[in-house]
Amino acid sequence: MGMVADGDALCVCGNHEQKLARALGGRKVARTHGLAESLAQLDAEPDEFRDRVHAFCDDLVAHYVLDGGRLVVAHAGLPERFHRRASGTVRSFALYGDTTGETDEFGLPVRLPWAKDYRGRAAVVYGHVPTPEAEWVNNTICLDTGAVFGGKLTALRYPERELVDVPAGAVWYEPSRPPAPSTTERDPDVLDLDDVA
Repeated sequence: MGMVADGDALCVCGNHEQKLARALGGRKVARTHGLAESLAQLDAEPDEFRDRVHAFCDDLVAHYVLDGGRLVVAHAGLPERFHRRASGTVRSFALYGDTTGETDEFGLPVRLPWAKDYRGRAAVVYGHVPTPEAEWVNNTICLDTGAVFGGKLTALRYPERELVDVPAGAVWYEPSRPPAPSTTERDPDVLDLDDVA
């Protein structure tokens, strides 16, 4: 929060920030995936600090378009048709990704591999679903390498496209399922009907 307030960082909203903002605003939410611990820590803080956290999380944007449209940052990714747009649908995709409404054997949402078909001009940097390694797929990159689960904390130096990572200091939370493999890149030599329709 301090770095954002000082103009040294930008921050997009993720699903955990949205859930925390809802809880701090008095809404009833499931206290899962670390939320109970976050709320307990905030309960030990002064009211003024909790109010600042609530306002900070509540005011976060769904995505940023940076570098003259060459870079898009969203928590769970964003297809080109949603870049520079704001709606409930856009925000939902940016926070949760492309979900089917179903859950898998681990009780987690089934997600569609949107990056596999991405053809946008802007590079899209995202996270949300941990993968063992960060790698470029169709001009998108998932930087979530599972630091909270004992993996790595990964950053992207832009515009160099250089990845920097450090190993996690501990396993902070046990994963519900093993890290997903990276999204498979679509064969550039295969024409898809959506490319011409």
